[in-house]
Amino acid sequence: MKRNLLSVLILALVLVNVALTAVMMISVTQTNKKTAALVDSIAMVLNLEIEKKEEEAPIPITDLDIYAIPDEMTILLKADETGQSHYAMVSLSIAMNTKDEDYATYQPMVSQRESLIKSEIMEAFGSYTKAEVEADSSVVSNDIKQRLQNLFGSKFITDVSFQKLVTQ
Repeated sequence: MKRNLLSVLILALVLVNVALTAVMMISVTQTNKKTAALVDSIAMVLNLEIEKKEEEAPIPITDLDIYAIPDEMTILLKADETGQSHYAMVSLSIAMNTKDEDYATYQPMVSQRESLIKSEIMEAFGSYTKAEVEADSSVVSNDIKQRLQNLFGSKFITDVSFQKLVTQ
């Protein structure tokens, strides 16, 4: 009799455990769905992509046309924390993809629009301090490339490289 009573008690506790586990799983699943929806909405607001983007294939050097801006430019940089002014002396070149569909249209305009290009370069450099330029000049290079792509409304400009960059 004692064994049957003990078996019935164990069976009752097992059933209660299963019931409580089911309740816990249902509540955790609902909470997990709400958390995933919240993370998705935050990522959408911040315009983040969860999936990894595929990198563009490198353009062969035979498909690049290089336009070197002939004049060395002296550009005023953004003042640092102390308010001191600094300058950058830079000469740079623009790499253009000859296989791009817009290359034939815009390539002749590059030399004709050199003053606009220089203006974009000066604006780009003017938004960085001397320390930022010295720390990572590729940030400035990418900024100039983006500005030039926006100026021409095309992505035929693939890179901007510095032949000479001196800051003071």
